Amino acid sequence: MAESAEKQKMHDATPVNGSNDTSEQTKNDEVRDGSSSGSDERPAPAQPAGVAAPKQDGEKKKPSKLKQWWDKLGLDLMTVKMMIKGSIPPTVAIAMYQSKPVAEVYQTLGYLVAISSILGFAIMPRGKFIQHMTLSIVAICFAAALNLLACYCFTQARLHTTPAGQPLTGYNSSASAVAALWLIIQIYVINVVRAARPQFQFQAILCSIFCIVSLTYGTQFPDMAYATSFMRRLLEAFLTGFALATFTHFFVFPTSSRLVVFKQLTGYMQLLNGVLKTQTAYMVSIESHDPLKPKAAEETADGKKSSTKKKKKKEKKAPGSDDIWGTPASMKMRELMAKLTELHTKLHADIIPAKREVAWGKLESHDLTELWKLTRSVFLPVLGLASMINILERQAELHGWKDEVEVSQEVSGTRHQAVDTVHEAMRFLHKPFAEMTATLDGAFQHVLLTLELVKPPKKKPADEESKGNEAPAPGTSGFAETYKKKVDDFYNSKKSSLEEFCTENGIKLPPDFWESSFIHQQSLSPEQETNRDRHQRQLFFVLYLEYLLWRAAKGVLELVLYVDKRKQEGAFKRSKLIFPGSKTIYNWVKSTWHREDISQEDSFTADMDSGGMESLYLGEGFGKMKDPEHEAPRNAREKFGEAVRKIPYFFRSDSSAFGFRVVAATMTMGIVCYLRATQQFFLVNRLLWVCDERQDGNRSRSADESAGNDYGCHLDEQNRWPEYFQLRDACFRYSSRK
Repeated sequence: MAESAEKQKMHDATPVNGSNDTSEQTKNDEVRDGSSSGSDERPAPAQPAGVAAPKQDGEKKKPSKLKQWWDKLGLDLMTVKMMIKGSIPPTVAIAMYQSKPVAEVYQTLGYLVAISSILGFAIMPRGKFIQHMTLSIVAICFAAALNLLACYCFTQARLHTTPAGQPLTGYNSSASAVAALWLIIQIYVINVVRAARPQFQFQAILCSIFCIVSLTYGTQFPDMAYATSFMRRLLEAFLTGFALATFTHFFVFPTSSRLVVFKQLTGYMQLLNGVLKTQTAYMVSIESHDPLKPKAAEETADGKKSSTKKKKKKEKKAPGSDDIWGTPASMKMRELMAKLTELHTKLHADIIPAKREVAWGKLESHDLTELWKLTRSVFLPVLGLASMINILERQAELHGWKDEVEVSQEVSGTRHQAVDTVHEAMRFLHKPFAEMTATLDGAFQHVLLTLELVKPPKKKPADEESKGNEAPAPGTSGFAETYKKKVDDFYNSKKSSLEEFCTENGIKLPPDFWESSFIHQQSLSPEQETNRDRHQRQLFFVLYLEYLLWRAAKGVLELVLYVDKRKQEGAFKRSKLIFPGSKTIYNWVKSTWHREDISQEDSFTADMDSGGMESLYLGEGFGKMKDPEHEAPRNAREKFGEAVRKIPYFFRSDSSAFGFRVVAATMTMGIVCYLRATQQFFLVNRLLWVCDERQDGNRSRSADESAGNDYGCHLDEQNRWPEYFQLRDACFRYSSRK
């Protein structure tokens, strides 16, 4: 009897007529959702004496306090692992700095080990981390060489301006001026590159810290021997931080880009499946839903509304709760679509790094590209199906259903007639949608099982008599053929569905309707001409939804055929070492130095997502504007003139303007380091971090936005003017004491 109860629960998980909870049947439909799924309440089968009755679905245990607290945090195991992993490098750096031998090596620069270990981003997937670490090491080594040249310049300035017999220590105006000039130039160039190439965002931050530390402390260097020793310790501090980040990345909770993509791809398919199930549940829920019923009565059914402010804060309305056609299923579908869209964006950004890394697995790089291409073909029709809510709401708003105004009896009758039309359409679509959704559920499971992204279910012993009549299960060799037949049957069933619709609404079809074109429109008119428009809209709405579901099923069919093809070719027999192709490496190197479209602003690695393949082509109208009064160069002299014109064009570009703004913001405090009266105050109190904060706080903006949006250029917006005056007054008081 326990097996029969389990089969009963499995039967409840499939969409059936009259079920209002189809969207909440399995946990896989609620990817990244902490809530548990529900099921229909049905009487459990009788149990023999002495056997404990199984728990009913309605009898749920109240979760423990720890579980409630964990659910409120909204964290999963992977997030907690990444939090722990990201905290390890700086913790180790600070802990080892407590040792005397380590402190003697780094001296006063030990804190930079912790900072560089954080900026090493050990939590990145492997493909992005390797690219980030490679560029960071190259950038820091280049910054070390450039700043060593700067040190040579201002030590020579000190040497040639110090009177004979005087010590080379202390303040020197020439050395300070040269160091300030080097700081201005480097900050400008770094931030121009930062604005022009957003993929170098983190490398620009590292180089900025390196040059600010070098060119502020460098004002005290008496000779090149001291400068060389300082630059060696500074470079070692940064590289030690990178080493800690690299060790943590590869040995503590190692995560590859391919693993991230496979997890996201699994969740993506399960979300697609969940949206389709919720779509069917929404159709069921509005079959008897009356949108003309006022909601005020429902809200005040208990008597009085809550009047306290605390309750009002807690009672935040969910998106879509005010919709006329809104039901719990519609709000659930909006929630799933938001998750699906978010995951679609993340998956698009993570596919490219996954193709570039060396990995041990079964699928090649081109397999990831093809899987993503086929999966995206399913996303568009599913997105169209989810727009059914917006279509109904738009029609309701167009006809003034949301206006709380008394209407005449005739208008009220027309509205109720329109509601009946929607109810008829939903009842008409319920059965084919429920059957096709169940078929798509099996198809998604087949793809995931074939790709070995989910574990196969445990096989149960079946009767020999029923074994021959069962359809091939997902994951078996004959499933694709069976699924293709069901998709074709669904497409062909539209003919009988249309005939049934015409019969119910009194529309007479000519005998040669299916063989001829729509040239006899008068024969298609219903008996009552006033209902023609109503029936036409209903029919087109039904055909639109059926077509979108059929396109989604066709997209899944292509996905099923592709994974079966790869299985027949032996791609899943054994794992192998996978290297990126030569074309992938070429595009990787090329895209590293080219401007790209960064559209994933919610991702912490958005500025590192390099790849020309991610760029969006919006047409020539959104590209570089051409000068209608300036023709293309035709000879060497005109080409030289064209090169000269690029110089002023560069200095008036958005990137150059951003660089100038950052220089101005940095030098508002940096100038304190290069004046005789305040230099010691600057160095003793380490005000170099104020300069670095001003520099790193600026972010590139488009040309349409004003410079006042930048932190440090519009200090009153960040409430920083009082801080600035306090620092300035402190500098003056310090100089007066001297």
